[in-house]
Amino acid sequence: MNNKNIFLFLLTMTMVFAACDDQYTVGEFDVDESLVPAYRTDEPMAPSSMMASYDSYCDKVELSWMPTVRTTAYDVYKDGQVLVQGVTDTFYVDTEANSVDTEYLVYSKNANGASETAVSSVGRKALVPVRPENFEATNGEYESKVDLTWDAVDFAQYYIIKRGDVVITESAIGTSFSDNVDAPTEPTEYTIRAVSVCGESGESSTTGYCDPLIAFRFPVNENFDGYDLGFNLSSMDLFRHMIQYDPTGGPGTFTVTDETSVSGSKSAKVVYNDVNANTSAAGSIQLIFSNFSLLEGERYRISYKMKCTIPTSMHIAIDGDESGNPSKGDGVDNYLLPTAVNTKNGNLFGIQMAAKPEWTEVSYEFPATGDLVQNNLDPDATALGWAPATIQAGQETPLISITYWVGKNKAPNLQNPPIYLDDLKIELIK
Repeated sequence: MNNKNIFLFLLTMTMVFAACDDQYTVGEFDVDESLVPAYRTDEPMAPSSMMASYDSYCDKVELSWMPTVRTTAYDVYKDGQVLVQGVTDTFYVDTEANSVDTEYLVYSKNANGASETAVSSVGRKALVPVRPENFEATNGEYESKVDLTWDAVDFAQYYIIKRGDVVITESAIGTSFSDNVDAPTEPTEYTIRAVSVCGESGESSTTGYCDPLIAFRFPVNENFDGYDLGFNLSSMDLFRHMIQYDPTGGPGTFTVTDETSVSGSKSAKVVYNDVNANTSAAGSIQLIFSNFSLLEGERYRISYKMKCTIPTSMHIAIDGDESGNPSKGDGVDNYLLPTAVNTKNGNLFGIQMAAKPEWTEVSYEFPATGDLVQNNLDPDATALGWAPATIQAGQETPLISITYWVGKNKAPNLQNPPIYLDDLKIELIK
């Protein structure tokens, strides 16, 4: 063996024996204790979210929640009382659920205890709903629809509504529905049922219809509440007054007042103020309604509340002589309610009405024909045999006048009492 090989052999043997030396045994290295994880002694956090079923089932409430780390089980509480402990899943079914709002809470727990807080949710099981109360339908308030309303029903998820025998919706929610597809123009029965997962309620019914002639149903509908106190109604196209034969308005007013009212907070007051003039001439207050349109071939009703301490009269006439007020020049044939003729001077007498010192409703259907006896206060249309008529061509824009006359030196107690009017309506008769 040459010297080189001998050297390599000796070097290899030295390394082998060195590797076996005791000073290199495992376990004698130093360990940094700060790097070793400590054993945890705290409780887990509560679940971040939870869901309890609400009206979804008739016989149970299902609970589910998000899992949390370091949790071995969950405890479930029901209205503050333990429902179940040690649940290892993230859901639970309460088969003895209540049909009222119930609070459920879930705590997480492990070997160190339960979470300090809980996640909560409100749930309940469903029942068969009762029938809806106060089911109502509009009656001619709209031109092409019928609006339906009702009280909310507990447990109802939706409502089924029928028009006659036809179901018009199987999924109405809330407390209202608008029937706006081929809505009926005659009174029609509607029925409603409330529905939950447990079944359907009994039916409630009502009657409603739409009015395609809505534009002509209320050509006048006024309670004067929409005006400021003291507003001069004579300045409007619809209302004007003539006092002491003066077409410009004369010594008086037709204004909005809150002195007395029957339908709201305000009424209209028309006053002849010139008491002194009554010593030399008769006076009158003539309240005229104009500038509204009626529908040919139809009938109407005028009604209003009145308060006045002396007799009044009412005229409904076509302005035949274009004087701007009902007068003898219009002719009896142009009056839409029976009118008597004063044979002494040819003046026309309209409907005669007694003094009404307290609020009284005046109501007449027109047009009508028949006999009117002069000074027959508050005539009975049936007793007098008035015959119903309809608006004819040329009669669509009549004048309506409410008048009281005060003869010379006849002002009561030298005062001219006002006429109070309220709740004035001219409406289409259906």
